Amino acid sequence: MEKQKAAVVTPGSFYIPSGRSSSVERVVEQMIPMVPAGFDTRIFGVREPGRPVVGSIDGVIPVHRLPGGARYASAVIQALSAWRPRVVDVQNRPLLACKIKEALPDSKVVASIHSLTYISPPYMDRESAGRVLQPLDGIVVNSMYLKHEVTARHPALRDKISVNPLGVRLQDFTPRWNPSSEALREAKLRDRGWQGRRIVMYAGRLLPIKGVHHLLAALPELVRAVPDVMVLIVGSPYYQSGRPHPYERYLHDLAEPYLGHVTFIPFVSYPAISYWYHLADVVAVPSAEGEAFGLVNVEAMASAVPVVASDAGGIPEIVENGKSGIVLPLPSLGKQLGAAVIRLLNDEPLRRELGQAGRLRAARSFQWQQTAARWHELMQKLASL
Repeated sequence: MEKQKAAVVTPGSFYIPSGRSSSVERVVEQMIPMVPAGFDTRIFGVREPGRPVVGSIDGVIPVHRLPGGARYASAVIQALSAWRPRVVDVQNRPLLACKIKEALPDSKVVASIHSLTYISPPYMDRESAGRVLQPLDGIVVNSMYLKHEVTARHPALRDKISVNPLGVRLQDFTPRWNPSSEALREAKLRDRGWQGRRIVMYAGRLLPIKGVHHLLAALPELVRAVPDVMVLIVGSPYYQSGRPHPYERYLHDLAEPYLGHVTFIPFVSYPAISYWYHLADVVAVPSAEGEAFGLVNVEAMASAVPVVASDAGGIPEIVENGKSGIVLPLPSLGKQLGAAVIRLLNDEPLRRELGQAGRLRAARSFQWQQTAARWHELMQKLASL
C-alpha cells in the first residue's frame, strides 16, 4: 500500500541542514528524521546559491530547496500542488499556511507556531490573525503557555490547538558529574587558562527580550561573592550576520569594567554549542518576556547543568523549580538573579543534585523521539479525516 504524503514546510529563512539556522529549522532537522514510519515525508525549504537543489537530512528525509525571498511562497505552493500531499505542516509561518490551504483545499494543513511573533503586530493584528488561523485544520504549539495565549486571543480555535513540547538529542551533550566527564572538562578549562574558574553561561541571541542585561548587571554582585567567576555569553544578535546591534554594544559596555570575568563567544552552530555547556557550572536563562519554550533549557539539562531562569512563558513547564534548577519571578529577576547564581556557584552538591535531576528529566520528557512520535500521531489523525 502506498504511503500517504506528508510535507513539512520550513519558514524559508535558512538553508537546511546547515547548522547556522534558527531554532525552527533545528526542530525540523532533529525531529523529522525520528518520525516513525508511516508517511512519505518531504521537507521544503529555501535554496542557497551553489548548493544542491535537492538534498536530504541524514540521507533519509528528502529536502527540496526552492527560490527564497518574495518568490518562496509561490514556489512552495507550486511544488505542493504538483506533489499533492495529504498533510502539510508549515513551520512558524501561519500566513503561508493559510495561502497553502487556499491553494490545496483537499490537503490537511497545520501551522506549527513556535512563538506569538507571527500572529502579533507588526506582522498582523488580532483580527487578521484570527482570519489566517481559522481555515487551518490544526495548530501545533510547543507549550501549554503558548496554547493558553493563542486560546485567549482566539477562543474559537481552542479545539484545533495541540501541544507538542520540543526535545533534545541526549547523545549530543556530555553530561557533568562522572569522573571521565569532569576530567575532560578540567582539560578544556586548562587549555583556555580557566582552571579553577566557576563558569556561568548564557546561550542564545543577544536581544533585549532574552534579558542578557540582567545577568551582566549582576556582575558586581557575582564578582564580590565569587572572585573566580567567569561569565560566558555565547551568541550573537543574528544567526548568520555579524553586523553590529545597539543592544550588543550595550552588553559590552556593561561588561567593560569586568573584562577578566566576562567572555563573549560569537554565534556557535549546533551541535558545537555542546562544548560550551560542558564547561558551565550554571546556565542562566533570564528571558525578559514570554519565552514560548526555550531549547537552551533542555540543552542545559541534557548537560546536567542546573538552570537559573525567569518564569517567563513556558519555562516553568521545562525547569522544575528546586528540582532541576531555580525559577525566579520575572518582576524580581533583576534583584534575585545574582543571589540565585551565587547560591549555586557556592554549593557544588546542590549543583550536582539539580544537574543530575535535569538530565533525568530531559531523558524522560524532552527527547526528540517523543516529539516525533506525537507529531506522527497528530498527522495520522488528520490524514484519516
